[in-house]
Amino acid sequence: MPAENVETTKPMPPSADSWQGKRYYSVGQYYQERFGKKTYRLALSMGGSCPNRDSAIGACSFCDEWGSAGFYVRPQLSIATQIEQYKTGLIRRFKPEAYLAYFQPYTNSFGRTEALAPLLEEALAAPEVIGLILGTRPDCLSSSLFPLLEGFIAAGAYVSIELGIQSFDEQALKFLNRGHGAAACLEGLKKVAAHPKIDLGVHLMFGLPGETDQKLIETAHRLNDSGVSLVKLHQLHVLKNTPLEALYLKGEYQPLELDEYARKVTLFLEQLDPKIALGRLAANASHVEELVAPLWSGEKMRPINHIEKYLERHSARQGRLVA
Repeated sequence: MPAENVETTKPMPPSADSWQGKRYYSVGQYYQERFGKKTYRLALSMGGSCPNRDSAIGACSFCDEWGSAGFYVRPQLSIATQIEQYKTGLIRRFKPEAYLAYFQPYTNSFGRTEALAPLLEEALAAPEVIGLILGTRPDCLSSSLFPLLEGFIAAGAYVSIELGIQSFDEQALKFLNRGHGAAACLEGLKKVAAHPKIDLGVHLMFGLPGETDQKLIETAHRLNDSGVSLVKLHQLHVLKNTPLEALYLKGEYQPLELDEYARKVTLFLEQLDPKIALGRLAANASHVEELVAPLWSGEKMRPINHIEKYLERHSARQGRLVA
């Protein structure tokens, strides 16, 4: 457990004038305000699976064999070893003062809670680790999970659940082969929001078939009223050896060009409550050798710079159109 208690009260959102020159509220600033120190995520893997992969449904259409893990994630290593190896690179580049153990790939609450507990405890026992982030699906939130996580909070840790919602649109969820509908997304949000000491994050994908500007606006409004603290945006990109690649090669799916993606992000952000932090503006294909399209997904900084310049060029900012 962390040696010091972590403040569990959410910080007051800063005004747009204090967004460190950005036109959106970044997660880095959110963490700085919440913890009072430079805090970075450590992407970890517990080597799990997900309900799709363990059934006849099969993996989501976009998901590769790594379950969306970064190239640096080493599931064959212990949690403690993963933390130490990842910290080495971060210390050299960014000099963090604290860390959050981010269990990223697959569905981290899919297995039994009793098996999950020691892995989370191992992460919190590492030096300078002050909290946990659990990436999971909205349909994998067992009743036994919340008492475990609230126990960590009572002992002084920060805890966040990040739900891979991707979309609230029924047809889009079917296209992605998510194995659940919009009702499960809404129910998952409600389950986490019922535990206000647990931070709630949401992952969304843009560039899905049937996506309209109105649907993106409605998604922002839905999040504004859901208790979400953080949202991460991803473009849908095509990876090798996925069902989506087969559709792309047959001409049945076309990913977004960067400028159109930037336009959609801008449209969404202007409708998003300014107190919701942005964890990511665009995804980066971790295993570039697997990337099929769009090629800009293989570039780390150009998409971010393009979006930020698009916001500036259009005098746009997060929350500008929130009533």
